[in-house]
Amino acid sequence: MWRSAPLTGASAAVAIVPVTDRGKILVLGAGGVLGRLIVALLREDHPGLEVIAASRHDPGDLPVAHRPLDLAEPDTFPEALTGIDVLIHAAGPFHHDPAPLVRACLARGVHYVDIAEDAHFIARVKAAARGWRGARSAVMPGCSTVPGLVAVLSQVFGRLSALSSVAVFLNLGSRNPVSAGLLSGLLAPLGRPLQGGGRCFRRLVRRRHRDAVTRCYGAYPIPFPNGLPLGGRAVPVCFFTGFDRCYLNAGLKCASFVLPALGEGPPARLVRLLLPVARLCRRFGGEEGHLVVEARGSGGELLAEVEVIARKEGLRLPAAPAVWAAARLVRSGAGGVAGLLPLQSLVDAREAVQWIRDHGYEVHDR
Repeated sequence: MWRSAPLTGASAAVAIVPVTDRGKILVLGAGGVLGRLIVALLREDHPGLEVIAASRHDPGDLPVAHRPLDLAEPDTFPEALTGIDVLIHAAGPFHHDPAPLVRACLARGVHYVDIAEDAHFIARVKAAARGWRGARSAVMPGCSTVPGLVAVLSQVFGRLSALSSVAVFLNLGSRNPVSAGLLSGLLAPLGRPLQGGGRCFRRLVRRRHRDAVTRCYGAYPIPFPNGLPLGGRAVPVCFFTGFDRCYLNAGLKCASFVLPALGEGPPARLVRLLLPVARLCRRFGGEEGHLVVEARGSGGELLAEVEVIARKEGLRLPAAPAVWAAARLVRSGAGGVAGLLPLQSLVDAREAVQWIRDHGYEVHDR
């Protein structure tokens, strides 16, 4: 089996080891689906860290302390950030202005990490970070499956001289928990123009996976507006996502013709109406999910690929990159790293693959 770069073997650091230093991690949105998973992973992988939840209201059922923080009330930021080393922003659907929170973190030397996948939100985070002089802390947006994990895994393609583009396929098990924030974020781009042409989810494609299952996908925006940096150049990326049940993908395709007429983003009332339907669909869904990152040549031919298969508990994967980032930032100490950073500057592909395998998921490359 040919590999563009080894994903196994000796390395100076092949595992994301537990943090032994005492550090404080504030998880904003800890009561949400992904927020709860981030809290659980931090406590499981890094018991030396003190994890604190943050939200407008205390959920009351989390195994950690709580601090009030309201994104609509910047006056709540200073007290919530006091003594914190890293803030993980997991309070989707990421339609708000992140600049006040990013600036509050930078002013206090608190590292900022988020799990946003929305290209406009990530661009606003980057703009706020670039506009800050003399940063003493890091800003790391997009520490989720997309773009964070995709960027990390894609680094193994950097030595391919024939590399022309990268294609990403993300298929989700529909039995996973769903929230209003996750649903709103999923629906928001449907029917909107895509950077490479066409519209989001207007056409469905099928892909056969390594474990012999075939899944259905629709084109979706990915927050690499200038391409993915690989081997000293920017490589174009196309992204396809979908669910394990064809009727859900057909429903998203139909919605792509309707939602643009309703204005920017799905109305909150529509999300509330659809949420019980989405939760009902969980009863008929599966747990297995797939992530495939392909290296393609100029003619579209497959040069190499990395595939992650989650037989169950697939939502732990989008929660993991923020945990990796927080652990590395705490270990770096005050002033160790600062400014706007991509996840792949702190975590390499071998480390990510080792963590994924250690936590019970499959990783295949060719």
